Amino acid sequence: MKKVLVIGEILVEIMADKVDQSFLDTGSFTGPFPSGAPAIFIDQVAKFGVPAAILSGVGDDDFGKLCLDRLSGDGVDTAAVKQLRERATGVAFIRYNSDGSRNFIYHIDNAACGSLTEEDVRALDWNQIGAFHIMGSSIFSQEMYRIHKAVLEMLPEDCIVTFDPNVRPEILSRDPQLSDLMQEFFGRSELVFATEEELEFLTDGASFEDALKLCFSKGIKTVVVKRGARGASLFTVDTRLDQGPYPKENIDPTGAGDTFAGAFVAGYLKDWPLEKCLTNANIAGAFAVSVRGPMSGTITLEEIPE
Repeated sequence: MKKVLVIGEILVEIMADKVDQSFLDTGSFTGPFPSGAPAIFIDQVAKFGVPAAILSGVGDDDFGKLCLDRLSGDGVDTAAVKQLRERATGVAFIRYNSDGSRNFIYHIDNAACGSLTEEDVRALDWNQIGAFHIMGSSIFSQEMYRIHKAVLEMLPEDCIVTFDPNVRPEILSRDPQLSDLMQEFFGRSELVFATEEELEFLTDGASFEDALKLCFSKGIKTVVVKRGARGASLFTVDTRLDQGPYPKENIDPTGAGDTFAGAFVAGYLKDWPLEKCLTNANIAGAFAVSVRGPMSGTITLEEIPE
């Protein structure tokens, strides 16, 4: 089986200890945790037994070593991750609000993960790539947009493209043009993961039903709607599947959507029936929220309950 490739941020996450803790006041935080949406995604792909690789950068520092040890230990090919002396590993600070929302402060543009160039893309062995996953949060600069676009131009014809917008207002607010650029990748995908709000965002405020129709008109084959604590739904042109939530205590929701998508893509590439893909992704997402740390809850196939 060929590899799943993802490009984007590898970082550590530092988490506020208390709900409604402000970034404006001195408070206690816990970390570092290996993180980064594409890193979490690809870690879960690898733990489901599918060849997986990431193109990114980390600093020549302990944070970078922490992340690389975790990824490579779980089976991810990190050969295309640059280790740089002149840049530090990326960091994200996160705080949780009592209404369930989260706020982030990212240090990624000038970190090692922001150092990628189109030359790094051209150096990849494209004959080994069978699927390319695009993470919207990784389109955090104009250069990262150009890198992802370059990848689409180099992909083998039989390579599938999957997309998760993973919208982060803190990133998009720095450059409003990135919102428009993200939509370009939306229309190139075979498989899309999104919340209802992200679908509305990607389709300029269309109703849910109209958003689905627009997806299928673009050639997207499958849309998977992540509903968090309410489970998930899957749509094709002529199919709808619904999954309720898998019962697990919600300790830390960060990374659950990335874990869900990684599990689904792994099953999809194993040619599992869509219902099995959805069920196991739902279980993986539930396990992800049951422990603290965005990558701490990724699981193997052997850990999936019968």
